[in-house]
Amino acid sequence: MKQLLITSLFLLIVLLACDVDEILNDAANTNISAKSKLNDVLTTARENFAADAQLSALYGFNVSQTGEIDLSNPDANAFVYVVQSDLNQANKFYVPVFGAGPVESPIDFNDMLSLVKDSTASNILGTVFTGLSTVHIDPSVSYDDSPAVLEKLLARSDVSNFRSSNSGSKIDMFLVPGKSIDSTSVTNSADWLVNFYGDSISLVLWLHPGTVNGTVTKISN
Repeated sequence: MKQLLITSLFLLIVLLACDVDEILNDAANTNISAKSKLNDVLTTARENFAADAQLSALYGFNVSQTGEIDLSNPDANAFVYVVQSDLNQANKFYVPVFGAGPVESPIDFNDMLSLVKDSTASNILGTVFTGLSTVHIDPSVSYDDSPAVLEKLLARSDVSNFRSSNSGSKIDMFLVPGKSIDSTSVTNSADWLVNFYGDSISLVLWLHPGTVNGTVTKISN
């Protein structure tokens, strides 16, 4: 009886800390795409990190084939939003939470790189991440959401062959400023890097700019 009372009190505290409307909205559909919670993240970041916070990068961990993650299962998948401040010359990492606002994420750049099995792609991403404290994605540039990007890439023969040869392979997605990959680029587009990976091998594709009409380049060996 005492344990039940403590559990009930804990749940009450959690509910009081959450936004009831957000709980109802999330309960209706716990699956979200990469862009679904971007505005919520930026609002939170500008309140508790820096007034000039902008999106610097986005990391999708273990994204489904439909380009979504399930907020009700945070241990299995996540979208991590990397925000940047020109004033602070620093980054903060945020994740959306089921039934609540975004919170700071324990996942950092080292965790992201650990899942890229290809050395060439890992080196490129390492260089990208090094510069993200001083650059963000221009809010005016266009880029497609994760479902549309994966629909395009999953239709490719090299992706189909990789996934057939690596049963149970997973998908990670990175949205980064285009100039962080190609410093010679005239425009700072928002580009997608998509990592299809098994236990010991990765296929990494670069969609630039990050729209379904962009060019796809293989950057893994």
